[in-house]
Amino acid sequence: SEALDPLAALPTPDECVELINEAANKRKITFAPSSSDIESDAMETIDAIAGILRDCQSVQIEISGHTDSQGREVMNEQLSQARADSVLNAIMARRVLTSNLSAKGYGESQPIADNDTEGGREANRRIEFRLVAPEAEADDAGETTEATGAEDSQ
Repeated sequence: SEALDPLAALPTPDECVELINEAANKRKITFAPSSSDIESDAMETIDAIAGILRDCQSVQIEISGHTDSQGREVMNEQLSQARADSVLNAIMARRVLTSNLSAKGYGESQPIADNDTEGGREANRRIEFRLVAPEAEADDAGETTEATGAEDSQ
């Protein structure tokens, strides 16, 4: 019966993000120094990710941009946002529905390695793809819950 149900063959949200990050880690999405221009050899990675996203069009995914700690913090935040936007635009250019995607720049605030070494800085300059929990959409409900939560805790 699974063969008859096209949805059964689609990856789960977790699998979507896993597949995308696998593709992203195979060949890192790199940018020209201090720029949001994606380097040409990273385009294969974008192609691969776009292909995966075609099966994951209902999955809410955030494209997170990260930089190393060199340079001014505010500049890094802007650069990481521009790079995340750049990846989103490159995916959009491949005719993939991107209404479920968001791009956010975190600058240097979430290092995964030591910024004092070249290798560490290289690791910190990255694009990550992460699952966005669907609860985040319910803004109105969220506000009510928060208010109630505050009363409960008093």
